[in-house]
Amino acid sequence: MPLVVAQKQQAQVSHRMNFWGRPSGTSTVSWQYQGIPWEVVRPDDGMPAARRSVRCGVCDKELTFTVHSVAATRRRQARRRAVAWAGLALLLAGAIGLITGFAGDSTGLMVGAIVALVLGFVVMWTVGSIAAEEVVVTGHGNAVPASMSKHSITVAEPHPEDLPELVCGRCGHKEEFPWGSHFRKSFVQREYQAAKVRFEQYDCR
Repeated sequence: MPLVVAQKQQAQVSHRMNFWGRPSGTSTVSWQYQGIPWEVVRPDDGMPAARRSVRCGVCDKELTFTVHSVAATRRRQARRRAVAWAGLALLLAGAIGLITGFAGDSTGLMVGAIVALVLGFVVMWTVGSIAAEEVVVTGHGNAVPASMSKHSITVAEPHPEDLPELVCGRCGHKEEFPWGSHFRKSFVQREYQAAKVRFEQYDCR
């Protein structure tokens, strides 16, 4: 599911700390980022994209990003989701063609089916991954989440209004729980209730 967007959102401007990816598992690497908070203020719907500047807290470089309105962001998310679905359809067509080619012993059909299968998978995976993280704050390679650019913007989703934050007024302890548009509402509610129980049992004395 695409990320939720709002006219004002809390974000983080992050600076990649290591040039080479560090091993973090079997055949996987990771990059460490350090960032500063930044409030993204989007232009009103129907207005052109706005240029916003922020200074990196690590390298002190002034970064300028292009911020699009909520409506423009949702349109862009929808276009990329449509392309991802088209990639899935091409993948399925390739799979059916491959099965048909095997059954009918047709070399030409099998070659075409393999091409469709591979192309469909690549389109579905790459465009779908981008669409899932698309927040339309562009610049410095931020439009492509997997670009491993030196700087990136991550935007936080608005906190659910019906679920108050669990924060101790005395010591500031905060009980976290998973939430976001990519979770089912029933799951978030269940996790919130569990966090609430932990919070009620917490003693900061």
